[in-house]
Amino acid sequence: MNILRTLREEAKKFDCSVCGTNHARSEIRVLGKLDSAWIVRVTCSSCQTAFKLLVVVEEQKAAVTPVKEERPREHRRPPVTIDDVLDAHGVLAAFEGDVNALFKRTAQKRERRA
Repeated sequence: MNILRTLREEAKKFDCSVCGTNHARSEIRVLGKLDSAWIVRVTCSSCQTAFKLLVVVEEQKAAVTPVKEERPREHRRPPVTIDDVLDAHGVLAAFEGDVNALFKRTAQKRERRA
């Protein structure tokens, strides 16, 4: 039995719980084997969310059991708070100009900070 081939076929039946993309193109990596079970990591091809599975094989059947879901670690920012929204509203309410001027102004501020 080729476990990777079996897992790729099974992956087509499932969608990512975070972004909804089908797992047909997701990365599947076997991390280890314990008796009649494999530990597998699947990484979504779209949002890069990774989760681990414990795949138990009995008589040519594979049972897939999620172990732990991991969010991508890179480029994660804290969620926007109500205070953030109110601050943005205050800045935009006081701003006089068009959208191009607004973004030009914020780009110049970033350059000064760097």
